Amino acid sequence: MKKLDKLKRKISVVLVGTLVLGMSGIASGCGKTTESTKTAKEAQGDGPVELVYWNQWTQEAEMEFLEKYIEEYNNSQDKYHVSFLAIPFEEYTTTKLATAFATNEAPDIFECSPAIINQYLDAGVCEPLDDIFTDEIKNDFTEAAFDRVSRDGHIYGIPLDGDLVALYYNKEILEQQGVKPPTTWDELKEAAAALNSDEYSGFTFEVDKGDWQCFTFYPFVWMQGGNLFTEDGMANLNSDEVINALQLWKDLLNSGNCNETPGRSVSDISILTNGETAMQINGSWSVFRADPEKYGVVPLPAAKKGGETASVVGGWNVLVSNQSSEEKIAGAKDFISWMWLNVDRVTEFDTDAKFTYCMRNSVIEAGKDIYYVNDNAAVFSDEVLPTGQPEIALSGEAKEIVSTMIQDALYSMSAEEAANAAQESMLKYQEKSGAVFTG
Repeated sequence: MKKLDKLKRKISVVLVGTLVLGMSGIASGCGKTTESTKTAKEAQGDGPVELVYWNQWTQEAEMEFLEKYIEEYNNSQDKYHVSFLAIPFEEYTTTKLATAFATNEAPDIFECSPAIINQYLDAGVCEPLDDIFTDEIKNDFTEAAFDRVSRDGHIYGIPLDGDLVALYYNKEILEQQGVKPPTTWDELKEAAAALNSDEYSGFTFEVDKGDWQCFTFYPFVWMQGGNLFTEDGMANLNSDEVINALQLWKDLLNSGNCNETPGRSVSDISILTNGETAMQINGSWSVFRADPEKYGVVPLPAAKKGGETASVVGGWNVLVSNQSSEEKIAGAKDFISWMWLNVDRVTEFDTDAKFTYCMRNSVIEAGKDIYYVNDNAAVFSDEVLPTGQPEIALSGEAKEIVSTMIQDALYSMSAEEAANAAQESMLKYQEKSGAVFTG
């Protein structure tokens, strides 16, 4: 029980979502309800109200979970019928969802991570969900659970999970080469060089621009004691800590020991398990996808010997569009209450369909054995989770500046030049928009 209580305290401390002011990239065209949604019931005749649910859960176990329970919900009543579309992560977060809202074709139910949630909260396209949370349910969540999904005293989303990142490695390859899992930046460079071969890369990190690249970059700044923004929320992108992190990534890429063309997002652990790399940055969601007999996990290497490590905590939240008809909104609330406020279903999703940490105490209690089910799970629970910091919730414009900075440093500028250019752009944007950020 002491270990479980300690785990709950860790989750309460580190799974803190940050909400910041930002500019929306989707507000245009989102304030109208189309005739097709207004008359949805009429178009359907006497049939059930059709609800569309979009998310990014494309792994086999996730898809099977959703298919099973959505079918069960549809069969449990005849008033609503839910269909879902699982969209690959990069497409979902960059274009698909925003375009749907901008063209009045938004799904009735959708999901957001901290990387994109402010776009939709700022645009005012989300339906308040206060009426589906009883006091008993609210009290079951950790104190910080609703920070990322709340505005002006209203709750707009159901927090589902909290994901962290660490370093996965192929045990056999490291053992064959006499390499120990790296604990510092210098050791990471040395290990990548020693492990790199014609058959596989020494190390894989995200070299493609996007949310996932930013997500995995942040910890390398934080572990030095730095931040991308100051305490008052202004740009700090040309700080020594940011420049050092950019230089590390640039050195790794330029060394030729890393996977420059992985062919898919590095959020996919199959780059490691298919034998394409010896080491890979990846997330807690892959604990069940990487056989612990073959693949190990350690915290991200610290900047220097004896230094602190860090991780980033992200997660997904279920929201309801207010662009739908009243009937659809009522149905969406009914479904997400049935699906995502049920402790047994959320526990199964968080500890069977995937491996992640929940901000709901009863789920942590119900899944307590899973969080220590194998060595890799225990590393995430005991060593990675305590180092986690909340993913920075940026506006679309601010995220583009940070993403461009990383790409510039990797491919077209020195680390210092890229940081200085980003600092200038971010300050101009913040002065014009009034946006402030934390992290």
